[in-house]
Parts: sequence; structure tokens; C-alpha cells
Amino acid sequence: MRFHFVLDGLSFEQANTLLSIESAMTGRSATAVFNLKTLDVFNNRDPEKAKAFVSGKLGAFLMEPLEDLMTAIGLDLIGLYRTVKGVPVVLTARHK
Repeated sequence: MRFHFVLDGLSFEQANTLLSIESAMTGRSATAVFNLKTLDVFNNRDPEKAKAFVSGKLGAFLMEPLEDLMTAIGLDLIGLYRTVKGVPVVLTARHK
């Protein structure tokens, strides 16, 4: 299964950022992003505290690919969280 962000009603900039995230996601980083969306990260926290919170929830198995994704798209954890939080997703079947 893959998920895609629902882009209806978003600004051009938001849609482009979400499409960049989608195109850079791998299997584990997609799972990490999906799980990140469900967390309540206080984005006014110190970035290191926010990272420790997310890392504690996702674990090393998902945190490593999430960090690789953030590097690839040029967003920090809070920026990624703010971008994806609240944006609906659509699940699609894997193509064979």
C-alpha cells in the first residue's frame, strides 16, 4: 500500500512540498511519515526535545529513514510535521 496526500484546496507551495515528500518517500519513511501524522508533537518545543519525543514514539527502525527523508527534502522535523499534519491521505494498492 502507498499513500498519497490529498492536495485539493491547498496552495501551490503546499502542494509542491507535499509532492516532493511523496516522491522522496520509501517504504519505511512512508510508514514513519504516516505515524508522524498521528502524533501530537508540540511544535513550540525545543527541536531536540521534539526529536527525542518523536524518536521515542517511532523507534530507531523508523526514525532513521525519516531523517533520511528530511535530509532529501530539506525540511527539519518540525517543518515536516507542520507540512503533513492535518493533510488527509488516500491509500492506494501496490502496483504489481
